[in-house]
Amino acid sequence: MQVKFETKSARVKGLSFHPNRPWILASLHSGEIQLWDYRIGTLVDKFIEHEGNIIPNTIPSNSS
Repeated sequence: MQVKFETKSARVKGLSFHPNRPWILASLHSGEIQLWDYRIGTLVDKFIEHEGNIIPNTIPSNSS
C-alpha cells in the first residue's frame, strides 16, 4: 500500500504508527502535530496548542 499525504510544512521531524489503528502521527518542523488515517488518506486531527520545536514522537502501545 502506498499513500501520499500533503501538508504545508518544509519538513517532517518524526513519524509514528499506531499499533492497532490505521493512524500515523506526524511531527512537523513548523511545530504542528498531525494525526492521519492512512487507510482513507485523511487528516483526523491536528494539534497546535503548544510552542517550540517538536522532538520525534511515539504513540503509546496501550492506546486504543
